Parts: sequence; structure tokens; C-alpha cells
Amino acid sequence: MTALNVSRRRLALLTTGAVTVSLLQGPMAQARPEPQPTQQPRVGTVAAADRDRVLGRSWRGSTDRAWTTAGDADGFHVLVADAADGYAWRTAATLREAGFDTDRWIGNACVTSSGRRAVVVYAPRTFTNKAELSARGGFTAVVDLSTGAVTKLPVTTSLAYFNPGCGAGESVALTQEGDEEQPGTRLLRLDAERAEVGRKVQLKGQFTSAVPSGDGFVGALGDRLASVDAKGGVRNLAASRGVPFAIRPDRDGGVNFLESAGGTMRARRLTKSKVTTLAEGKMGAFDLERGAAGRVFLTGRPAAVKRLPAPVTRLAVSASAEVSTTGGLAFQRKMTAQETLPGAATPADAKAPVQLDAQVPATGDTVAFQVTPTATTPAAATPALGVSRPATAAGPQSRTATAEATTGDLFEPYTPQDPDPWCAVPRNDMATQAYHPRPRQIEWAVDYAIFGALAQTRPANFRGFGLPAYSPQGMFPPRTLAGGKHVAAQIMLGILAQESNLWQASQTQSGEYGNPLIGNYYGRHYYDADTSDDWRIHWDEADCGYGVGQVTDGMRKAGKEKPGETARPADHQRAIALDYAANIAAALQILQDKWNQTYNANLRINNADPTRIENWYFAAWAYNSGFYPDKGDGSPWGVGWGNNPINPRYDPARHPFLDVADPYNVNDNVPVFSDAAHPQDWPYQEKVIGWAAQSIDTGDDGVGFRTAWWLGDPLQARLRRTAQTPPFLKFCNFTNTCDPMQSVQPNAPGMETEKPGPCLHKNSAGQYDLKCWFHLPVIWKDDCIDSCGFEGIRYDVPMNYSEPTDGTHNPPKCTASQLPSNAIVVDFIRAGASTPRCPGVTPRNDGTAQLEFKAGWPGEYTSKIDFHQLDNGMGGHHWFTRARASYKNQVIATWSPPVAYAGWTGIYAYIPQTGARAPDVVYDIKTGDGRIRHVTVDQEFHRNSWVFLGNYQLRSGSSVTLDSFKPAPSEKTIGFDAIGFVPGGGS
Repeated sequence: MTALNVSRRRLALLTTGAVTVSLLQGPMAQARPEPQPTQQPRVGTVAAADRDRVLGRSWRGSTDRAWTTAGDADGFHVLVADAADGYAWRTAATLREAGFDTDRWIGNACVTSSGRRAVVVYAPRTFTNKAELSARGGFTAVVDLSTGAVTKLPVTTSLAYFNPGCGAGESVALTQEGDEEQPGTRLLRLDAERAEVGRKVQLKGQFTSAVPSGDGFVGALGDRLASVDAKGGVRNLAASRGVPFAIRPDRDGGVNFLESAGGTMRARRLTKSKVTTLAEGKMGAFDLERGAAGRVFLTGRPAAVKRLPAPVTRLAVSASAEVSTTGGLAFQRKMTAQETLPGAATPADAKAPVQLDAQVPATGDTVAFQVTPTATTPAAATPALGVSRPATAAGPQSRTATAEATTGDLFEPYTPQDPDPWCAVPRNDMATQAYHPRPRQIEWAVDYAIFGALAQTRPANFRGFGLPAYSPQGMFPPRTLAGGKHVAAQIMLGILAQESNLWQASQTQSGEYGNPLIGNYYGRHYYDADTSDDWRIHWDEADCGYGVGQVTDGMRKAGKEKPGETARPADHQRAIALDYAANIAAALQILQDKWNQTYNANLRINNADPTRIENWYFAAWAYNSGFYPDKGDGSPWGVGWGNNPINPRYDPARHPFLDVADPYNVNDNVPVFSDAAHPQDWPYQEKVIGWAAQSIDTGDDGVGFRTAWWLGDPLQARLRRTAQTPPFLKFCNFTNTCDPMQSVQPNAPGMETEKPGPCLHKNSAGQYDLKCWFHLPVIWKDDCIDSCGFEGIRYDVPMNYSEPTDGTHNPPKCTASQLPSNAIVVDFIRAGASTPRCPGVTPRNDGTAQLEFKAGWPGEYTSKIDFHQLDNGMGGHHWFTRARASYKNQVIATWSPPVAYAGWTGIYAYIPQTGARAPDVVYDIKTGDGRIRHVTVDQEFHRNSWVFLGNYQLRSGSSVTLDSFKPAPSEKTIGFDAIGFVPGGGS
């Protein structure tokens, strides 16, 4: 057996000065960029010559450690900087899981008392749009900050801002929240040093901000600080003004916390049975940060500070600053608009650097850091998602190398489509590719749709969608709004930004075609209490939310509908899935219906003018979590508890989503884009209004869309914008059985794991059931005609704007013109098929290409869950998956020349422009005589080119195979495209 390694490392050795020796020479030689060394991340640090002055002379022996987190499409990164290294930032670990289409991984973390371990809860950003995923769907892991070792836990927990909760030792509280369908709260105690999770403690009601204490927990139970023992027994510790939050145990046994009421806030401390006040001031003016070894830091500018106990230190830094483990460094994330890019996972583009503005309290000096997160080698998949191989496995391996493989070893031949999905429009069908629009195209469609003018004719087979001629609003006519006028453009755009980041297709960039973006197509159970089946396919529980508006209603196949649902006509379903304009027209209908439902039920905001931004608070609330109509029998009705702004799962000291840090500083025009990294801290409707005010930036057309604007001089306009969200107490009063000064534990069946809170509604059995559904009009801007936000229309209908031109990202290689004319090209494109961006080009498939998919369970081909198609490969199409640690995701591609073919042959592999980033894929050349040659290729380096795999004497039955399991488990993409066989050999 022989081996040829075509890798980045070998190419670098062949480079001298500016001269590159090409491995593709002679008539097939191609121009290549000169190989570059692997780029190191730009690391922020304090210059060596300045360290004594900036950090103080004790920095060399300091144990202080700064840490933060950052998320992008590659994963959720844990970043660390040690004082003893001059605070040189590095990526300690990257956390992600396979099989999720997401623009950004988000999460929360806390560091244990030793300062060595971080406990991290992480998930795709879109989990925050679903109550059950936000409440108990976050993957959970322990990261060793010194070594980068990751231990993933067999539990999923809450994405609420307070979870996880670190205590004064190495114990950590993990919270599994309930919701209106599955109420109650579960608490789990984690031993972070051993990465062991104790048994669940089940509670009735909503228990928030839990931290470990003794052998149990301390947290908020409504307007009380309470303890929970290991058996679930609850004991009240102290009364509070409102729900306690920011609960920080200290080394002397004290429990420090914040409380708020009437726009003011107090920091308090409980020792034994005595409660004392530490500080007080305006809401949000100060905060309590947790450090190592039982330290607590009082940050910000309280109006009054009392004598502080030894474990509590005041730091003269911003209230929003993060603080290092011993208080040696305080820093704030300076997140730019660039960091809100969709960041499709397929391109190998450079990531935006994380910028931190820091202050050294001991010296008063300031310093700016910049670090680009790097995707570290991932740990094996979380135990919640099935059995995995060790993360260190690499290189060519047998498919029967582990027990997991031998117990099933079931493969399905070439059928990328699933045999019987319940969602109406399939994935991985070459004839079913959605177009990913430019932001300007989406804005054009919204501006036209809100006026009922999105009636442009789509000709038959438009974009290859296989549909008869139609128009978007001919299929989905707009509704007349109750009260008149039209939907505010930025509200519709804000919903699209929150639902999909303006994506219509999956894993694509503007101008490309790929699989439709579909929410939980496989009905996976990654949000329930049972983590053993999270990769199982449950077709009957598929969400089927399609495209930019995540349109779900009617998107299952006829005969497979949800209870009470009617399947849309097949052509309508296909248009919603593939055409962004049709999707927007259908989503707009849903939003208009929510306005009409709430308006006609007298759930009206301010002056109820739908062209004003704030007035959509109720309708956007209902768009996400539904509207419960009045049955007329005295039972609860209105909008649900999950998105109620006073719900204690949301930080009561939060500012408006994406607003500027200081609205009184007219020179501060930079929104707090870091809010996009933790959207779980805001109710859905507040995120929508935030996106309306501060547009998403997609990197295509600059700012994604025009933003809403507020009337007045600069300061007045800013203050009016900051008042875009209402006082929380507006939605909690006797009419919905809610009392902000009380806190009770829900105890109705299924509600036991909910957090305690101000919802006092009881069912007929006298049990608290969280049905504090709100149904009254609300005014917080009585001069809304002047003080509410105005929409901004870019494409005025009377101007008769044409649909903006398509995007141009990553054009395909339509023909194999770089190979000799006698080359045998074997590709996956079916005979007679056409690809959207290679019209009129006859596809090449001169032999046989097939795919095999590993079954995770009998009849369930879990390897298809994270298998994708794109249009930028050879002939306008290719497939890709990722190198990962689980056999359940294994895909094997085989390319064969005609059966009788034999002779001396040069073999080439085409590497597509995107979807091919793994540096160590292994092509197995089977020559037909029983021998196999292994050729390792760096796909990222060779993308958009033919790579020469060598000359071989082939006999009948020869083939080339590519196995997704053979590269090291890096989560990097592996592209499956065309293979060229050149008779007579190549070079």
C-alpha cells in the first residue's frame, strides 16, 4: 500500500521565497495562491514594557484570571486571560453540537470558586424562540480553563440569564425550567471538579437564580429569598422587594443579592437570619459580580453605599463590567455590528475579533484588548445526543472500530432525502433548493407586502422551483388590519431578524441555493428531561417552520397535520419553503392575524396606531407564544405568561434590547450589540422591537435594513427610543391574578419545576398554574403620536422599484473545462437535472456516484440530519457534512468509472468553494485488484480547484471513496463533489 499526502504542511515545504511548486503541473496546472502559514488569532495583551505600570508590580505572581464568552456560527467560545501572562487572551474551548442550522451559538457561564473551571450552558440562538428549548434545552459542560479539557454533561438545562449558578466552592446549581405546557422547576447540583451531576430536586413553581448552599440551594421564590434542601423542602430565608436576583454567596457564609421596586434597587446581604443593606440607587446603576474564593464585587455607581463586609469589595468600574476572579481587571465587551453577521458555517471567512475595553482598578489604567476566537478541537458530542467516539481519534479507521458501529452498522444507499418526513417540503432533494436572498431583497419584499403590493408575477418554474406561475400576495393575500393602516415595516423586519437572521435557505450566503431553512425537521427531543434519545427521529413531532419567517402553520403534509391544523395546498407549501417573497407574504398574514386578534380583544398599546413601533408589543408577543381567546366562562385568556416582561426568568435590571449603553450621552451612538450574544435575557417582543430600532448587519448590503426612528432633538429622540419597552408592572395586576409583591411556587400538575413568581392564579383544584394571562389595554406613552417610533420605508411602492438583483456569493464551477476532454467525470447530479446557477449546462455523470448513510437506530438515518446541499460545486451542486466524533453521523461517498473501465489513470477530486474546510480528509483509491491507496487532502486549502490524487493502474471494479468518519473530529465541513478519471494518466 502506498500513500500520497497532499496537505497544507507539505505544500509549505515546497515553497521557496515567492516561487510555489505546483502539484498540478503540465497542461492541467492551475494558478494557486502562495501557501500561507496557518494564521494565529490576534491576541490582545499588555505590552511587556508597560506591565509594571499598567498592572502593578505584583502581576507576575498573581493568580487573577479574566474570562468571558463569545459565540458565532462555529460555536460558543470560552476565552481566558491570566494576569501572570500579562492578560494575553486565548480560546480555552469551543462548544457546539452537530446537526443545528444556526447563525450563532449563545449561552451563559460561571466560574467556580477555584477559578479553574467554567460551567457553560450553550445552544443555537434560535432556541430562544421556543419556550421549551429556552427553558430546558441548553447543552451543559464543564471546561477546565487551564488545560481546555471539556466534559459534556448528560443533561440539558435552562438558557435563563441566571443559569448556571456557581457558589462559594466547586458546586454549581443547574436549573431546568418549566413553561406553560410543562410547569415547575428542577434543580440539579453539579460537582464541577468531578463533573458529576446529583439527583434532581423537583419543586412546584418558579424558583430562579439558584446557587448551591450547604447540601441544597438558595434562590428566589417570588418575593422571598428561600432555601431548598436535598429532598425538595423549602424554607423562607428573607423577604424582598420584588424577586431577588444576582444572588452571590460569599466566603463567610453570607448571601448577597439585589432587589428592586419602583425603579430603585438595593444590594442586600443575609447572614444567618439577619438582612442588611449594602448599597442602594437607581435601577441598573450598580451590580454584584462574583469572583473566586467567595469574593463578591460591588460595581457601578450606587447612590449610597453602607459599610461593606470583608468578602464584598467595591470597584469603581461600570455596572455592566465583567470582573476577573480576584478583581484585578474589569472589562466590557465592545461588540460591533460586524459580530451580528449570520456567519454561515460553510465559508472559511475570517471571524470578527472580540474587542474588550478594560480597566485595572489597582492602578486606574485602561487598556484595550482584541482577540479573534479560534474553533478549538471539539470534544465528543454531548452524552445528551448519543454515544460518541473519543475526541482524540483521527485518521483512517474501520467502520467497525467501536461497539457503536458493530451494534448497528446499518447503511442506506444513495438517498439523501428522507423516506417519509412529515414536513411537506423535503431536505436534500436536488430539485428542491431554496434561494438565499440579499437583505435588500427582503427589505423590498417587506416594504411592498405591508402595502399589499407584493403582486409581481413569478413565471412558471421560477428559479427552478417547479411551480406554476404565481405571485406572492396572489397566493397569500394581505389581511385588513383592525383599526386601519398597515404593519410597521421595521416590526416585520424585526420578526424576520429574530426568527431566522434573514435566512431563507440553510448553510448559505446571499445568491446561493441550498436546503430550505426548516425548524426541527426531524422532531428531535433535545428539550425534554430524557437525554437518551435526543438524536432519535420523531417525525410526528416535527416543527416544520420554514424560511425567513419560520412559517409553521399548515406546513406538514396532508394527513400528517398537527391537531387542529389544515395542510396548505402543496404549491403554497413549496412557495413558502423556497421563495423568500412568498414566505414573507405568508408570515405577514400571521402577524396581521395576531394584530387583529389582540386588537379586537381590546389588547391595545398606547394609541393603537399600527405604523408606530411600540404598539406591536402585544401582537409580537402573540406571534411567538400564541393568543388564548376569551371563552366567556371566566377562565384565563389573553397573552401567555412565558413572554410576560415581569416573568422572573428575565433579568429585571435589563435595558432595552440592543439599545445604547448610556442614552443620556449623545456622543455614544454604538448600540449594545453584545445583547445579541445572550438574547435569552429578553422576552420575544422586546427583541423584535430592539431589532426594529437597531438593524441586524448581514455583511451583504451594509446594515440589513433601515431602522425605525424617533422624533425630537438628539437627546429627546434617544430617550424616546430607550422607552421603547414598557414598565414591567404594566402587565401584572389583579386582573390577571398577578401580584408583583408576592412570589408563589406553581404546583399544578406538570408545573412543579417552574420558578416561583408573582403569578397567583389557581386552577379548580386550588393549585397555582401560571395562567396569569394578560388581556387589558396598556399605555405607557400617552403622547404616542410624537413619542412612539416611526417606520422607515426604503422602497416606496409609488416609485415602482424592481426586485433588487440577486447576490453573487461563491459562483459554481459549471463545467469541467480544466480537465482534458477525454476525462470521465463522475458526479452526483442526476441525468436530466438542472441546477439554478448553471442553466443550460448538461451535468456530467459518466460513471456511478453513490452515498451511504449510517443509521443511528434501525430505520433512522441520523447521518442525514447534518447532511446538506449547496449550489457552488462542480456543475452547480455538491454535498457536505462535518467531521465529528459519532458514528451516528457517518456518511460514505463512492465514485466509480464505468464497470468495465481499466487502464493507467490520473485521478482528480474537485473541492468546492464552500462546505469543504477539513484539513485531513482521506480519499481511498480502490484500484480493483484488492489494493487501496490513501490520499490525505486539505480541502480548505484546495477549495475551488481540482486536486491531483495520483496516477494508478485501474482494473474493473475500481472506485474512489470518501468517509466522513476518517478525519479527526473537528466539526469542520467535508465536501463531496465530483471525481475526474483521466485515461492515460495526469500530473
